[in-house]
Amino acid sequence: MLFNLHADYVNAATPRPRPTARHLADLRLAEPPPRSGRARVARVLASAATRVDRESARRVLA
Repeated sequence: MLFNLHADYVNAATPRPRPTARHLADLRLAEPPPRSGRARVARVLASAATRVDRESARRVLA
């Protein structure tokens, strides 16, 4: 079984070939992958936290 895993490790350790210029151009023109719902919720919570922090700072200074 270790021998079978060794072949996978060797394939994973080999350096990847550099992408061609055409492939890079296609990547730049392509739309970004859809974001997960968790990331969207995390951004909303982070922006809400900064607003709450600003309001609490104003209350402390007032």
